Amino acid sequence: MNVSEAIVAILAESGVEYIFGLPGDTGMDFYDALYHNEGRIQHVMARDERSASFMADAYARVTGKVGICEGPSGGGATYIVPGVAEAQGSSVPLICLTSDTPIGEQGRGVLTELDQPLLFQAVTKWSARLTTAGTAPDMVRRALRLATSDRTGAVALSMPADVLAADVDARSVYGTPEFGVAPAARTRADSDSIEAAARLAREAKRPVVVAGGGVILSQAWDELTRFAEAASIPVGTSINGKGSIVETHPLSLGVVGGNGARPYANNVVAGCDLLILVGTRTDSTTTQNWSLPPKLPGPNVIHIDVDPLQIGNNYRTRTGLIGDARLVLQDLTDAMGRLDTDGDRRVWLDGIAAAKHDYFESQQSFMRSDSQPIKPQRVISALKKLVDKDTILVADPGTPTPYICAQYELEIAGRYTVIPRAHGGLGFALPACVGAHYGAGRRRTVALMGDGSFGMSVGELETISRLNLPIVLIQFNNGAFGWIKELQHLYHDDRYFSVDFNPVDYTAIARGFGLKAWQVTDPADLEKTLQMALADGGPCFIDIVSEAPMTETPPVHAWLAAEAARV
Repeated sequence: MNVSEAIVAILAESGVEYIFGLPGDTGMDFYDALYHNEGRIQHVMARDERSASFMADAYARVTGKVGICEGPSGGGATYIVPGVAEAQGSSVPLICLTSDTPIGEQGRGVLTELDQPLLFQAVTKWSARLTTAGTAPDMVRRALRLATSDRTGAVALSMPADVLAADVDARSVYGTPEFGVAPAARTRADSDSIEAAARLAREAKRPVVVAGGGVILSQAWDELTRFAEAASIPVGTSINGKGSIVETHPLSLGVVGGNGARPYANNVVAGCDLLILVGTRTDSTTTQNWSLPPKLPGPNVIHIDVDPLQIGNNYRTRTGLIGDARLVLQDLTDAMGRLDTDGDRRVWLDGIAAAKHDYFESQQSFMRSDSQPIKPQRVISALKKLVDKDTILVADPGTPTPYICAQYELEIAGRYTVIPRAHGGLGFALPACVGAHYGAGRRRTVALMGDGSFGMSVGELETISRLNLPIVLIQFNNGAFGWIKELQHLYHDDRYFSVDFNPVDYTAIARGFGLKAWQVTDPADLEKTLQMALADGGPCFIDIVSEAPMTETPPVHAWLAAEAARV
């Protein structure tokens, strides 16, 4: 058995079912091992290394299993970095495998030679090179442990071609299935901290939970809901935390912060006297640059996180609970008991419910608008009406994100939206929906993107067509890098520069790759076109000529304020 065969065997025995990647000169032995692996692992060939890493990221988010991407040396290693960085920044368990030039030729100027461990050091939990055949199995198992334990994240292994071809003792080859799924280990907070947090929560008049991606990664949505119900505490989420509670629940505020929040939800967070942070980094978007709530004087804060570095990082914390979100919430609920909702709390909650109702009523005219170009709200409304409630939405960080966050209410708790928020790279949704599809099982996958993103990852239309995946791709076509053009509109006196595209027949491109494709310009055609695509059973592409942010300001807090100031 050689090292390539050992790596494939260890991954298979650890529960890995899919690897996303593409071949290169230095990885031939690894590909030969995949060829002979008897179908235990399916290799999904992408058309670009960045796409492969986005696929693995989305697969891991949807399943909770470790995502595996792979690529060749040199340019392949540099191309794969964006998805690895996104996974690390969003605490997604991912292993990046890159083949490498032979150790025996190191320093001689062999084609594609570069220091891969150094390249990945800034964007991973751990980055290393396999240097000997004898230690390779241990290093693969270490990568699995690191990716799925503590604060989960990305690791990178460089696999030199001569090491991949070397023989290894078969007795050292075994998997670690307990580290194939995250979180591989769960820790509890100490009992004194739990009691201190319970006292603060019992004494609070207007407590609010803000749940981040850590709740989803921990699969702690049921525990969070039980806690919120026992204490009658409203719950807002970050974008990555969307789905931490059913969004139609009376206690759900929806997404809060600077992008995709409903105004009333931010007002509730701003006026809280106790902020309970669960699995969130308190990043700039979720907190509106640390003004929501204000840092000084600020409310009392309880912070729950598996990573001690996050606790108190941006807000002065009265009680920090270091541990897994699911276990900590269980213990905190037990310590709290069920609280009686007094008159003032009931009035407060009723006021939130009324504001939520008023918000959606205020959006009806946009969701039903017959204006052209088509309003994004009309697209989200039609999508919500037609897709099953367990549909996985994969979205790029531009036009789709604020509308999905504010107006697409999840009726099931869990990971039903996949949005890159660590680095916000365009071109994510088109490849990522492939990984989401393989992780979704029988659930449908729909991808939403802008035309700017389309141009960055159009090659993956061939992947979707080749694999005949039943994915519906929806494009918001506003003819520009709309997010940047909106910034030029609001803050640079409409000095538009290097943001506009030529007219493009996107449907012809999609058909050329083998997809069924439609363009929609009339809102009256929107629902029937979506119905045809959803019913087709094969890969479909819908190009929607949509209104641009300059005339239809998305629900982005700073933009709405800036637009109001211009009037």
